[in-house]
Amino acid sequence: MAARVAKESRLQPKIHAAREGAPDAPDVTVLIPCLNEEKSVAGVVRQAFAGLAQAGLRGDVIVVDNGSEDRTAELAAAAGARVIKERRRGKGYAVQTGIRESTGAYIVMADGDGTYDLTQLEALIGPLRDGYDMVIGNRLRGEMAQRSMPWLHRYVGNPLFGALVSLIAGQRFGDCLSGLRSFRRDAWHAMAPTSPGFELESEMCLRAGRHGLRVTEIPVAYGVRAAPSKLRGVAHGWAITRFIILESADIIFFFPAMIAVALGVVSLALGIAVTRGVEVGSAHWQPVFAGGILVPAGIGFMALGLAAKWQAWRRGIAQPNRLVRALNESPSRLLESILLSGLLMLLAGVALDGYLLWGWAQNEPPARALGLGAVAQTMMISGLNLIVTAALLGVLRSDVRLEEAAGTEAAAPDDDAG
Repeated sequence: MAARVAKESRLQPKIHAAREGAPDAPDVTVLIPCLNEEKSVAGVVRQAFAGLAQAGLRGDVIVVDNGSEDRTAELAAAAGARVIKERRRGKGYAVQTGIRESTGAYIVMADGDGTYDLTQLEALIGPLRDGYDMVIGNRLRGEMAQRSMPWLHRYVGNPLFGALVSLIAGQRFGDCLSGLRSFRRDAWHAMAPTSPGFELESEMCLRAGRHGLRVTEIPVAYGVRAAPSKLRGVAHGWAITRFIILESADIIFFFPAMIAVALGVVSLALGIAVTRGVEVGSAHWQPVFAGGILVPAGIGFMALGLAAKWQAWRRGIAQPNRLVRALNESPSRLLESILLSGLLMLLAGVALDGYLLWGWAQNEPPARALGLGAVAQTMMISGLNLIVTAALLGVLRSDVRLEEAAGTEAAAPDDDAG
């Protein structure tokens, strides 16, 4: 409760400053990114003004024309919107430009294709007044017109993306790809989205979850587009999937990799303890082979996850964990520990392999030779993985050293001055 009050108190000065410093500053900015929407944009703008009036809100409507080749900009301006041009193609670029040009304390983002009813803006603004940071219009829970959304999108694509984003973000999102949502201005700056295209909506949900923002959803009606959709199911679906994976690589790779390493160690131990293998029907499965794959692969993916976690923190996507803080605050100690562990593991694997080779050369193979051989190879490969990991993290950390050196030079007094 205290955190919520503190968050609201930080926002209130921004709202008051906007109202006192500029008497005509709006409470709400309705932001509509558009590309070739001449059939619907004027109606959408008029709906937005009607929604503001019905809710008793002081607001403005901004249409960001994303390089339209029709009369979108002309018709939007005639309907009363302020039109801004964004030449770089992409919804994300258009929204970012619109946010920079807006002044409302609350922002409503909507598509210009006529699929949403903007006369009901109060439902999107009310929860923000109650302390929520973002409100998402859930199309799947609202009234959906026939042929407004393809069956595959409605029952497969959107639910799958929602489940994946919810799992990663740690919050429940029923329709993370909805183009209708409202948010506080400070929430936008906390999320700081950078996606250039249709990945924007999923990025906002991921970052809202990672930053612990309060998000709620309301059911909204969804209608049929006035013009053909620009969304390409497979291409844009893969683009969003790829973005989610890369944006959350630390979670997707690091924790499963830890499980893989643990299972690999168990498999190796089981292979040494049960020399005949594990009976699976009429066959005998040797778990050492699984361990020899799981442990090195797990260490490699843990390195990838840690590198991604470092990059996520550096880009402001996520808070640092213990390893990231150690890499930032005590890099030499962490990198030396990883490097030393890798060298010791490599040498131990070589020594064990040498012992086994000596035994076979003497025609006296050691007991449990198969299991010990698998352990030796696993240790050598894993040791090399750790050495490479130390080198990789050192390269990533070098960017910070360069920035620190540049900052020191900028802060140093000029001997020639004066």
